[in-house]
Amino acid sequence: MAYVFRVLAIASLTAACTVQPGAGTSATSVASVGTATVDPETGDDDDTATTATSTASDGPVDTTMGEKLDVAEMPGSGCAYVDMLFVIDNSDSMETYQQALADQFPAFVEAMFAELPAGIDVHVGITTTEFDAGCEAAETTGNCQSTASLDDVQMHYVPPTEGNDGGNGSQGRLFQWSGQSYFEATTDDDPAALSTWFSGAATAAGENGCSFEMPVAAAGWATHLANAVTNDGFIRDEGGLLVVFFLTDEPDKSPESTATYAAMIPDANAECGGAECVFVSGLVPPCVADINQKLWQFMTLWSDEDPRWGDIVDTAQYDDVVGETLAGAVAEACANIPVG
Repeated sequence: MAYVFRVLAIASLTAACTVQPGAGTSATSVASVGTATVDPETGDDDDTATTATSTASDGPVDTTMGEKLDVAEMPGSGCAYVDMLFVIDNSDSMETYQQALADQFPAFVEAMFAELPAGIDVHVGITTTEFDAGCEAAETTGNCQSTASLDDVQMHYVPPTEGNDGGNGSQGRLFQWSGQSYFEATTDDDPAALSTWFSGAATAAGENGCSFEMPVAAAGWATHLANAVTNDGFIRDEGGLLVVFFLTDEPDKSPESTATYAAMIPDANAECGGAECVFVSGLVPPCVADINQKLWQFMTLWSDEDPRWGDIVDTAQYDDVVGETLAGAVAEACANIPVG
């Protein structure tokens, strides 16, 4: 499969403050859509959710985010923190891709530590794409959209405000590995320990997760107060940079609008500057870009330019996405974080 590579604008990286306590195909498929605008400073959105049906020839597409977040151009003084959230698909078929990411991570983090200034504090954590731990549903996709009805999708969407489904790393909670919900290091440290922890955690996420993958919802809820018990301390606010990296081989099935999930992040890093402090990248199926699927809408929301991304299937090219170029992009984004 041809490798897909786009250059991502670096105007986005989110740093959030320490999270506070409270985040073969049928002919017709149904998706949630709505209209919304998001204020990057407050995270407020005016969202009216509806349902829409479309034929399988084009698939339902969330049309919520028709415009980019308004990111002001401000001179940056450099970040003090980098918080990296990896949203890893833990459904069936992901073993090869999880292992490939784990194999590439040591080279990436070594390059990133070399590119960032000395003394930058780094957090690395993982959440998964499931919101219904233990579900045994066999969901399928067609034309880069779920063939399930909205009712079926919602049956497998349990947000953390409605209770804990008991899954490790589910509902936007950080994945617990080796006694830690995230790994903390500084750029002065030897990155070997971080690489060992991440590589073990990324593959331990496994393939037993729900087939209704919801990476966009996971990214939003990971910053939400509802997940403070497990996620507290992971995201920093003023002077912080949040890097969100997606690893999934399926289109997103999150039932709420893109605006709903996007608004959660500026709420968490308002003192940093909200949307100005978010950087998004990933290894995803190319079809999400082809049809502007919800996952692509979220990935492109934070900048006027396309994100740095690659085709998840082309594991031989992971070093082009998760390598020195991404490390340099993260370092540049850190250097341009607004301070004060």
